Amino acid sequence: MAESELKGESHDALQYWGYLLKDDKCGTQKLNNLLAGIASYICSNFEPSESTDLSPTQLASFYRAVGGNYDILFVDTPPSSVSFIYKSLGCLQSIQPGPNDDGYTAPSIPCLKQRGFITWQTIQLLLGPEEHGPFLQNAVKQFNIVDPETGKPFPKILPKEAFPEKPDQAMLDWYESVSERLMADAEAVQPVPARVVGMASADSGVESGDERSEAASYFSNPLYRDPAGRPRIVHH
Repeated sequence: MAESELKGESHDALQYWGYLLKDDKCGTQKLNNLLAGIASYICSNFEPSESTDLSPTQLASFYRAVGGNYDILFVDTPPSSVSFIYKSLGCLQSIQPGPNDDGYTAPSIPCLKQRGFITWQTIQLLLGPEEHGPFLQNAVKQFNIVDPETGKPFPKILPKEAFPEKPDQAMLDWYESVSERLMADAEAVQPVPARVVGMASADSGVESGDERSEAASYFSNPLYRDPAGRPRIVHH
């Protein structure tokens, strides 16, 4: 394809998408529709289950498929800590039974509802557009993502100009402040007696120092960069 044709396609794509974040840090309707479409695709194509909410393992598989690696959060972090992180971010979630649960144990798997995934992914774009922009570009390029509003597939080209050029400083500052507060809270929390832990239900709101410590680790390095500051990107 000639360079002029490529430029023309990119121009048309930018006109279609526009800039995807508003001044109030929320996504445009186009971004919300895209993320809703991606959530539906994940639900149907990555470890589908009876639930329409997105489990940590489904999200881990999705990010690997589009070039990322968030296993350290979605696979290695205890479910209760993932749930605490979601709650701290205001990401709507449900607590679902695990795949091998037999009905005799309390549900424990934190799963993002579609609205929660939209919130989660919008925050990630503000934190790391240089990483999460390409993840979304790869998603529309690789997968048949359908706009829930029109029922038609999104265009395969999602130009980088639709995303911020750099991380949002206010969001970075907020994450740092949350990390410091949670770490201080974790150090101050006394161990919960085993008898109390056993009596607490999954939605009781009782949070341990470990959960706060795990969450503090996430907020201090939400993109899980290595010690040199490089992102954990999967190269296909």
